[in-house]
Amino acid sequence: MKFVCKRADLFHGIQTAFSAVSNKNTLPILSNLLMETEGDAVKLTATDLEVSIHCSVAAEIEESGSITIPAKKILDIVRELPDKEVSFKTGDNHIVTVSCERSVFKINGLPKDEYPVLPKVKKDSGINLPQAILQDMIKKTIFAVSTDETRYVLNGVLLFIEKNKVGMVATDGHRLAYIENEIGKTATQKIDHIIPAKALQELNKVLEGEGEINIQLNELNENKGPHSASQIIFSTNTIVLMSRLIDGQFPNYEQVIPKKSEKKINLLSETFTAATRRVALMASDKSNSVKYTFNKNTLMIMSNTPEVGEAQEEIEIVYAEETLTVAYNAKYILDVMKNIGSEEFVFELTSNLNPGLIRPKDEKTHYLSVIMPMRI
Repeated sequence: MKFVCKRADLFHGIQTAFSAVSNKNTLPILSNLLMETEGDAVKLTATDLEVSIHCSVAAEIEESGSITIPAKKILDIVRELPDKEVSFKTGDNHIVTVSCERSVFKINGLPKDEYPVLPKVKKDSGINLPQAILQDMIKKTIFAVSTDETRYVLNGVLLFIEKNKVGMVATDGHRLAYIENEIGKTATQKIDHIIPAKALQELNKVLEGEGEINIQLNELNENKGPHSASQIIFSTNTIVLMSRLIDGQFPNYEQVIPKKSEKKINLLSETFTAATRRVALMASDKSNSVKYTFNKNTLMIMSNTPEVGEAQEEIEIVYAEETLTVAYNAKYILDVMKNIGSEEFVFELTSNLNPGLIRPKDEKTHYLSVIMPMRI
């Protein structure tokens, strides 16, 4: 294999694929990056067998071929090279020579046949979505994913695509985030699967926010049922990310979302967020509990930790009903507010025992978050 390419393009490609390099030593080959020529480009591949990333880099191909090389080492080398053209050449015993101006590196590689075989992407199936929509959906839900490994199905985000609707849901049992979009087209492939949080985090890093992304399932089970797929594939013109799916039944999230709320209070997002953040400074590290007392035209936000002290802040609101005091984990509130994307929001409440619901006031998409109250 022999090719020449721009250092900046190569570094971007290696950096993109590197996110999927395994940091475990179960299979030494997984710490390598697969490089192979494909048309007028070099395809870079990394995988930890859970998540795989392909990235294509434009190059002048002089000899076709393939090789795998230590991912961390080639990333460090290309990072330090001058911003000029870089030449790659494989020689005897799988030794790779990397040259750039007066710099020459020789790296011990391994053949491609030792690398895991990954499925090929069919470009003519699945559903295409604007990248910006998918990025926004990930941002607005992933914070609510559970990190408790004993509740495996909650360690991911449920993605559903049906007819002309796409949505995501995440919950950790204490809070829930839900978003739904109309996609203006009819999906040819129904998707209703749980995607691991790690895969979506890596996907969010590589998406550029422009153009479209194709989403499709890789059906490995011949008896195709509603959960027969084992992988989901996201692909753009230059990047492909594959991920294993979480096998299991996602909880019935519709039962958690309040159908009716007795009180609906409009609030300014920035004012509410800043006040909560300040008051939370005096909340207990263990519970992180902050109280919200809704009085006539005022909202009092309070926290109290006996061994440390207390804090309170009052903000003006439009409210004329009976006084109501509720308590929430401040982190859960701030996570929602950080991603709500609206100058005003609606806080929907019924009592201090019922879940609270937060949604943007002027929402272009159907987005909401449910938070379970804390004991007062």
